[in-house]
Amino acid sequence: MISKIKPKSVEKTDLKAAIIGPSGYTGYEIIRILLKHPKVKIKLLIGNKSKGKHISEIFSSLSQIDLPKIKNLKTANFSNIDIVFSCMPSGNLDNIIHLIPKHIVVIDLSADFRIKDVKLFEKYYTKHQNPKYLKKFTYGLTEFNRNKIKSSRYIACPGCYPTSILIPIVPLIKKNIISTNDIIVDSKSGLSGAGRNTKQDLLFSENYNSFKAYGGGNHRHIPEIESCIYDQTTKKINIVFTPHIIPINRGILSTIYLKGNALQIQKALLKHYENESFIKINNLGEMPKISDVIGTNLCKIGVLQHNKKNHVIITSVIDNLLKGASGQAVQNMNLIFGFPEELGLDQHSFWP
Repeated sequence: MISKIKPKSVEKTDLKAAIIGPSGYTGYEIIRILLKHPKVKIKLLIGNKSKGKHISEIFSSLSQIDLPKIKNLKTANFSNIDIVFSCMPSGNLDNIIHLIPKHIVVIDLSADFRIKDVKLFEKYYTKHQNPKYLKKFTYGLTEFNRNKIKSSRYIACPGCYPTSILIPIVPLIKKNIISTNDIIVDSKSGLSGAGRNTKQDLLFSENYNSFKAYGGGNHRHIPEIESCIYDQTTKKINIVFTPHIIPINRGILSTIYLKGNALQIQKALLKHYENESFIKINNLGEMPKISDVIGTNLCKIGVLQHNKKNHVIITSVIDNLLKGASGQAVQNMNLIFGFPEELGLDQHSFWP
């Protein structure tokens, strides 16, 4: 059963936020967004490896900014905290979720609570340490689960690849205007999508002037994508998905191949997202590029009719660290606490 919360009033002076795992890329982006958010104050930073440090010792760009020293979980005081952002890698929050006081909103950026079926989760990840919490979490794809998110206390933010894929195709499946057979997705991501670590195969010098596929045809985001499609449409659909790493810092471009009518698809997406601030549909035949969205919480979508009858190409681009992670997390926070969804997220893209 999803845990519910009565949203606090917009009139509340400040939300008090804690960030667990502030030393990674998503942790940094949460900090960067919240420092400019008019309704939130960062009161607690928690990290085991970085405990005792100032965040400026990890990110020099945050020097001369008044932020609390990083503490470990055992010494953290949650008594005045309204919301926790968990930016730890997958396989960590499920170990400690029960230690966070139950009055606090928790927004998780890892995969720990995205998949409700514990057997399916353990097939693609590791043994789940707190399976009783799985059904308490709401899948935080804001544009589809808005009503559930508003009244939930636990949010599992989607993966970056699933965000870029689900936003274009779920409305089309709902409307039955595309063939659900043989949907093929080819996604490319910048290196920051793998997190801030020192694995040899993720070093920039190992990837510069190169381009590779990975995941072995059975990437762990596949069950997340298919589960969300089923939750939204009650249709069981098999997605053929291959992710790639490209030698850029950030951004995802997903190319989706399916059968349908491009003009009909274009009109359906325009109609479905006409009132959404963060979803932009390009003119027919105009394909977006990653630089269109870097530094923003936007998802931009382009639709192209292939020269073979009934074959359509859809391209979707997001910043994997924002709409694919920290930006969407703050968007969900805004929704829960009754703020405008755009608050703190109105950045234009970084270009050039």
